[in-house]
Amino acid sequence: MLATVLVMAVAVIFEPVRIGLAVLMLNRPRPVLQLLAFLCGGFTMGLGAGLLVLFIFRAAPLAPRHLTVPKVQIAVGLIALLVAAGIAANPGARNLIHRNPVGAAIGGDAGVLLVESTPSPRGLARLSTRTWHLLQGRSLWVAGVSGLGTALPSANYLGAVAVILVSGASPVAQVQALLMFNVVAFTLVEIPLVSYLVAPRKTLELMAAFHAWLQSRPRRNIATLVGAMGVVMLVLGVSGL
Repeated sequence: MLATVLVMAVAVIFEPVRIGLAVLMLNRPRPVLQLLAFLCGGFTMGLGAGLLVLFIFRAAPLAPRHLTVPKVQIAVGLIALLVAAGIAANPGARNLIHRNPVGAAIGGDAGVLLVESTPSPRGLARLSTRTWHLLQGRSLWVAGVSGLGTALPSANYLGAVAVILVSGASPVAQVQALLMFNVVAFTLVEIPLVSYLVAPRKTLELMAAFHAWLQSRPRRNIATLVGAMGVVMLVLGVSGL
């Protein structure tokens, strides 16, 4: 169980939107508090949704009793391979990845990092400007809400929770596995939070450069990463049958 959950959590670490928002929090006033609020929002959503599934869905009469960890691993692996094939075969997939919902410029001493957004009419342009000013403000609730949105259940998250659910482990072990997933998934928020206290300018530069590098990767690299995760899941599942 733990190996599967760890692989899925590692895949979540490098989500461009998650990293882009972490860079944005570093460039807002009171960056340490912004990152803390962002983390609190992310953990609230990640742990809250997971606990709800583990301890409410478990007791539901329609809960799938026939599922096992190897079966879930194989299913997740096959889905990951299908997604990887779709990314590799679709020329427009990379454009969709670049045009993520953070339509804002991320600036600061480390330079300016632009996150693309789709063109909008004049009325929506005003809304985008207001959103940009809101994102650049001092309010911590914006950071908290951003963390909540970032941690909304994704395919990897749901797969990890499914593995935990059918593992047969004790409730304490399941909560520990869920906590591990969230801690690992937010690694690139937790590390900058600590390093900013020691070297703020260097942290800004490294995070901005890393996010820009991720955004510049061709789709075949992303397909390879997703496909590798799928192969690992299949190997774990088949070996556990």
